[in-house]
Amino acid sequence: METKRNIKYFTAPPISIPSIIGWAIVLVGVICMTMRWMRMFGIIAAIVGFAVVVFASGGKSTDTDLEFQISERIKNLQERSEKKFEVYEKSFLKMLKPINLRGYDFIAKEEPLYFKKGADGVNRTNYFAGCNLIFTSEKMFVFGRRFSLTDETIDGDFMGSYFFNELDKAEIEEGIYETKKGDRTIEIKYYVFRILKADGTNALEMCVDYGADIDKYAEQISRAIVTRQKELAKRAEEAAQRRAEFRAKVEAEKAADAAAAAEGNE
Repeated sequence: METKRNIKYFTAPPISIPSIIGWAIVLVGVICMTMRWMRMFGIIAAIVGFAVVVFASGGKSTDTDLEFQISERIKNLQERSEKKFEVYEKSFLKMLKPINLRGYDFIAKEEPLYFKKGADGVNRTNYFAGCNLIFTSEKMFVFGRRFSLTDETIDGDFMGSYFFNELDKAEIEEGIYETKKGDRTIEIKYYVFRILKADGTNALEMCVDYGADIDKYAEQISRAIVTRQKELAKRAEEAAQRRAEFRAKVEAEKAADAAAAAEGNE
């Protein structure tokens, strides 16, 4: 990962002196191109100016560069999860297909925490997590990867498997990240996706890119937890009833045998 270029993405000023000079040369070139007798000079100046701009910006990553690095790191999470937990498509829960979550981490405990709003309008930090959730008839499997875009030592997997009876619900919490821009304090909204266990602890907690799908995922997971818990409770009750009936049948047979033996001894 190009950590040095990524650090500059977050820390370098949006406009540097060399880039200003480059754009000035481009402007001069464009003006000169409108004059017939200076057209060739204008073309050359514009080319030189663009070259200066490109050179000035070449030392830092772009929005596209970061998104490409992220995509490469989280592209095979479900495949890795299936191999890790030895669970495959034939076992997937029909009412809830696998879910992929992703997002820049605004609640990271590591330092430094960099922030930048990209030219594409995306709010970014230098930490990112992607996660795949797989659901079977009895369990939820979590497999994710969290890493830093600016520190190669921060890069690791997180995982877990939970019976539906261990889970409570999924929820989304809105938070505010505050950052300074000059003398101003800017507030940035972020969203945390949680899947809570019955004991109140987190089976999963991560920042996510917010959208309509996120609300849908939280609703679907919560509904699946309630539905499966009811179905599993009913199954356990039916199994207990069958065991009780079997024990009663065995006891009745024993009693009948004992009675028959007593009659034979008379």
